[in-house]
Amino acid sequence: MKDIDERIQEIQAEIRKTPYHKATEHYIGRLKAKIAKLREEKLNQDFKVKGSGGAGYAIKKTGDASVVLVGPPSVGKSTLLNRLTKADSKVGIYDFTTLGVIPGMLEYKGAKIQIFDVPGIISGAASGKGRGKEVLAVAKSADLIIIMVDVKSLAKIPAIVAELESAGVRLNEKKPQVSIVKRVSGGIKVNSTTALKLSYQTIKSLAAEFRLSNAEIIIKEDISLDRLVDAFMGNRAYLPYLVVINKSDLGIPNFKKYLPSQAESILISAESGENLEDLKEKLWLKLGLIRVYLKKAGKVDYQEPLIVKQGRDLNWILAKTTIPGKENFKSAKIFGLGAKYPGQEVSLTFLPQEGTVVQFLS
Repeated sequence: MKDIDERIQEIQAEIRKTPYHKATEHYIGRLKAKIAKLREEKLNQDFKVKGSGGAGYAIKKTGDASVVLVGPPSVGKSTLLNRLTKADSKVGIYDFTTLGVIPGMLEYKGAKIQIFDVPGIISGAASGKGRGKEVLAVAKSADLIIIMVDVKSLAKIPAIVAELESAGVRLNEKKPQVSIVKRVSGGIKVNSTTALKLSYQTIKSLAAEFRLSNAEIIIKEDISLDRLVDAFMGNRAYLPYLVVINKSDLGIPNFKKYLPSQAESILISAESGENLEDLKEKLWLKLGLIRVYLKKAGKVDYQEPLIVKQGRDLNWILAKTTIPGKENFKSAKIFGLGAKYPGQEVSLTFLPQEGTVVQFLS
């Protein structure tokens, strides 16, 4: 019996030899769906065999956001973690010094940002090599991924990106604007709010491949075949990322040729501390965090800001506070950034900005 890797390779070969056009689109779509499901099956098999993480992989997320350091062995991840946080990650010159996940907490602008140092990722991690499956599982649960290399391992950046992609991590991508609502009857109905290049036959064919016989599929973007497969899979992680290039003091060659298009990068020296303050600010911006201040009894608490992700409204913020009687608040007054004038009254659907002062009203 053929193993999963062999079946995937055969399907990939079939895709390569099949010309892509409207008549074959639905067939290629089903083949891509089969590959996605086989990769997921292999991932689940590996975890059943190896366990769902093992020692050091029972991750408890705390703080306002989480970041995972992903990269090849011996590029300085442990050194960087120790410089940014109060973690005590073992530092050595040998490959695979880090054998489990080591968390540290970066405190910046009032936020607590948890940073995980994981074992060095190697080519083939998504196929089970080394402890790649566990590393990738931790990466999928983060809010931001740092791909860390040094000046000697720049050429590994594309392979790391490919490993993350194989594990279901979509870097710097937004989640597909697709809703799939299962029904008890009525067959497959497709509704779109924009013109689609994909045919309805292709969409319905994919639904059949994922064993959906009754569902309403609502599409709000001109979606590609690959992104539609991801939407049907429903377990992809859509995460921002930053490429950190360490040991800049050794001299940097033409590193940009190794970066994916639109990838953001920063040069640092974890050993000397060069550019670490700039790195902290980049983390803050990539995580999309803002500070919101509460005004109570006429006073603003500037010492303990509420750390909020951009796009959260006052309803969300209120739910996270411990203000007595908060269930009675119906609106709020805002001051500073975001306010048209001091004391502007707004509904609880208002989206605050960095530095907005909020006074909730009953």
